[in-house]
Amino acid sequence: MLVAAAADRNKEPILRVLQQYVDPAQRGVRVLEVASGSGQHAAHFARAFPHAEWQPSDVDQRCLDRGSSEQQDTCSNPRHCSSPMGNPDWGLRDTALLEDLGQASGLLLERMVDMPANNKCLIFRKE
Repeated sequence: MLVAAAADRNKEPILRVLQQYVDPAQRGVRVLEVASGSGQHAAHFARAFPHAEWQPSDVDQRCLDRGSSEQQDTCSNPRHCSSPMGNPDWGLRDTALLEDLGQASGLLLERMVDMPANNKCLIFRKE
């Protein structure tokens, strides 16, 4: 089983943000988690939102071979470790680029939430 210490540290702060936007009793919520890695976030969030369907995703097949999980338009944590320049160690520090990419896809940046370890959680809504 894959375990990531950073995922463990971040799961509660991310959950607190999600709880501001998703009603745990709401049915029909579908959440796609991009770059799920170990799947720790999806597993933790699924317990907090028992009626939501969670769809973890990752490019590393080893991360997907854990078995099936379950899918709203939520994406947490992938942009800090990847960049359009192709070097995942550089990270992406320019949130304006993400805002532009979101707008090009019909998404409006609604809110930016400060997270631990100098991370940000960006909340986008469909226009």
